[in-house]
Amino acid sequence: MFELLVCILAAAGAGITAGLAGISTATVISPLLIALLGFDAYEALGIALASDVLASALAAIPYGRRGHIRYRKASLVLVPAVLFTMLGSYVGYTVSHGFLAYVSLIGMILMGVKFLAKPVKEENTPFPFVNSRRREILCHLLTGVVIGSICGFCGVGGGMMMLLIFTMLLGYDMKTAVGTSIFIMAAIAAVGAVSHYAFIGSINHIQALAVCMIVTPLTAVIAARYANRVSNRALNLAVGIALSLIGVLLLLIHMFG
Repeated sequence: MFELLVCILAAAGAGITAGLAGISTATVISPLLIALLGFDAYEALGIALASDVLASALAAIPYGRRGHIRYRKASLVLVPAVLFTMLGSYVGYTVSHGFLAYVSLIGMILMGVKFLAKPVKEENTPFPFVNSRRREILCHLLTGVVIGSICGFCGVGGGMMMLLIFTMLLGYDMKTAVGTSIFIMAAIAAVGAVSHYAFIGSINHIQALAVCMIVTPLTAVIAARYANRVSNRALNLAVGIALSLIGVLLLLIHMFG
């Protein structure tokens, strides 16, 4: 019963952050499964990535319907991201499992504080360096390399990094950054999940996998619909609060759980 409750709460929290901010569900699910249920870090990561596939795909629909996904630019990120996700998955399998459990938490808290202290403007502008089409394409390709490496290596942090790059470097508004990020994360998560399960060769926690793959998409869609109906300011506030609170909670659980 305790395992079921933890999985439901983890999946719900993951779905909310995914739908609101385009953050990988592994950011929330992995630390909770590891700290509270004692799951192997690499298998917890596989469960999180598997749930991320359906959650991101469904959450992207409300953003796409309102024109908040840049499909052509997303394709520039996707190709290198998928390749480096597979490479990162192999590297992640060889490192300390304890290290993987801590990677995303500090970043999540800092991201939340950032959106509270300095919200992304609705009329956002690119960084001065991105002043030509060639440089814009190059930045999207390099973003794919960075995101894929992060997602494959530790399964977390890719969505947060993508949100930062899209809003601070490439000039995306908040909703377009989130929508495009979710669209990309669906494909990356699919590759990451397959790569992880290919390396570990088995699934030991079927119930946890099933619960996460049901609850996460449901909450992600609800959060995505909310995000597309509120103002830019309200979305920044919701994202900032959600990331900060969940980040602090996860850090405390992992430290003292």
